[in-house]
Amino acid sequence: MDFSWSIPLRRNGQTILPLIPNEIYLAIFECIAPTDQPLREQYVGTFSALALVCRFFCSVALPRVFERVTFSGDTNSNRTQASRKTKWARQIVANTEPAKSVALYVKQCTFELWDLNEEAKWLLFPFATLYCQAMARMSNIQKVVFSTSFVKKDHWEALAELKQLEVLEFRFCSFIEDPPDKELTVRTVMLFRTRNFPTTFTLRPIATASIRSLSADDVEAVLKIVAFRQLTIDKLVLIQQNFDMELLLHVFQRLPDLQSVTLALKERVVVSSLLVIGKFSLKKLFTRLRSFTVKDTGFLVPRDETEMLISALCDGPGTLPSLEELNFHFLTVGEWTTTLDIISDRLNGTIIPAFPNVRYINTDAGSIRLEEGHWKVHYSNRG
Repeated sequence: MDFSWSIPLRRNGQTILPLIPNEIYLAIFECIAPTDQPLREQYVGTFSALALVCRFFCSVALPRVFERVTFSGDTNSNRTQASRKTKWARQIVANTEPAKSVALYVKQCTFELWDLNEEAKWLLFPFATLYCQAMARMSNIQKVVFSTSFVKKDHWEALAELKQLEVLEFRFCSFIEDPPDKELTVRTVMLFRTRNFPTTFTLRPIATASIRSLSADDVEAVLKIVAFRQLTIDKLVLIQQNFDMELLLHVFQRLPDLQSVTLALKERVVVSSLLVIGKFSLKKLFTRLRSFTVKDTGFLVPRDETEMLISALCDGPGTLPSLEELNFHFLTVGEWTTTLDIISDRLNGTIIPAFPNVRYINTDAGSIRLEEGHWKVHYSNRG
């Protein structure tokens, strides 16, 4: 689709009005919907209308409208929209303009609500296949999300065609067919609440060397994947899971070169025993770690356990020069600022000797930052 334009002409009837520079139009569009955020549903109609004004407006608005596309298996909620998506997909597969050009604007594609009715699932297969064929032609896609969806061979074959794909996310999914012998490269894989957690065989199409980040909520499955695939990832995120701390330590021991670790721990897991927490030393486990985060435990942590956790993280001989950032996003029994106060008390005697290059320590109550050679405490507003 060819978009060549000059500054849009302005008229009031037959009267030509002064031109407005394109930069001002762009600033107005930015105020309506910032480009660094997904276009909200309430503005899709607005930007669709703007695309009809002139070529310049179309060149700005149309990519925003089609930046994120969702194919839903729940056609009962909006039959008109489902019919339009089906028609558009058929036009893409048929290589028809303007559908095939618009498909190039898509950066994120989501398959959602395809796994609601087990008995009627087979009725959706033809539509899933059609949408997969259309997605395979959306060559600029960077992220694909499967949410409450089955994942079959057609999906994997389409994913293998997406050379710009960086993020692959599965939530509440079931893997119902073995994948084809095709390889795809993604940097980030996210696996949450899958009904039959994907096996190492299921994830076979994903090239091991390309994976740099793994997010999941099943530490045992992560350990199997890491061990079987011999991953050398940079970032690990484990969210909303009652961890077996011993299994977690085994995962860490297989990934000594991690640069970023994020854990969301639930009740009584922060320090399950002195024996386990005594092994939980960042200096003993990692060689290149730059950021470590413990977040949103969902309960108040006793003060002595927060103190023990911080001491354990800093335990052991030597230093970890690579560490630059620590994040403790949980509340400790006492005041709103108790977690921050404990960290402040142990900054010079415990934390800095272990991590001499740390620059930022963040909590829900505020942060401690190294600014111009001095540590300064910044308190956040309690929301």
